[in-house]
Amino acid sequence: MNSVVQHSISKINIGLAILNKRADGYHAIDTIFQSIHLGDTIYFAKHHSVVFSGIAPELPPYMNDMIPYDESNLAMKALRTVQNYTGCTTGGAIHLLKRVPPAAGLGGGSGDAAAMLLGLNTFWDLRLTEAELFQLAKTLGSDVPFLLKGGTARGTGRGEELRYLSTGKAHWLLLVKPEISVSTGTAYNRFNGISAFNSATIDAVEKSMNDGRMDEAMQRSGNTFEELLFPNNEELAQCKAFFADRGHTVVMTGSGPTMAVYLNQARDALDLQEEIKAAGHNWLSLITRTHAKEELA
Repeated sequence: MNSVVQHSISKINIGLAILNKRADGYHAIDTIFQSIHLGDTIYFAKHHSVVFSGIAPELPPYMNDMIPYDESNLAMKALRTVQNYTGCTTGGAIHLLKRVPPAAGLGGGSGDAAAMLLGLNTFWDLRLTEAELFQLAKTLGSDVPFLLKGGTARGTGRGEELRYLSTGKAHWLLLVKPEISVSTGTAYNRFNGISAFNSATIDAVEKSMNDGRMDEAMQRSGNTFEELLFPNNEELAQCKAFFADRGHTVVMTGSGPTMAVYLNQARDALDLQEEIKAAGHNWLSLITRTHAKEELA
């Protein structure tokens, strides 16, 4: 094809329990993934060699500085993985338009990797099967397999072992990211094997999700990373309390630092953004929705 446009998706975690450290050095987790509309876009055009570029005009400068547009970008690692697997030597001018904040617990880089796999499969006419794409995704990161198609799923193992659940109706969210950046590796290293949250926590979340009660699911959820990070990062605890004190259901997603605030209507997000500004907080806030079942067909 001469050109292809591939959109990525991102995710929130509704509950995340770190269970233990595995023999391979990774940590076993139990979580509920929910895909959301916030995503990036990758543009593919014909070129004699692979050229990769990117831009993030909607994100603050400090976030722009965190995004590499070189071989270290997970999307480029996905491209090299495809080349190594297929032997394809076709070129392409590939441009990444970033909207998902980096290092935010939203799976932005993983979503880009998934979008790169899907986009190249079309752009280079590779005809890779869904199973092949899934296996390639598993080599790139724990969140990449889920972000190939999104929806609602329970993730175990490192997060790459997925059991898909019924996806309900769309729900409005306000995503709020404090300026603090969180190292997932550093957070995991603080885990001492003890957490108030376990698979029973995620069982309760799953039940509420299956009942179509996402607000209840978020209320029942818990995130081990909150236990690991809040004691040493006062701003994270303050950010969550800012919304909880106003009667909103709020959870930290992934390894943080982004808070996902459940909303009854989109208008509530605009009001909260005004309150954030009035309180003098320099937090990035983004309005989005969860995917509904009919949007994933």
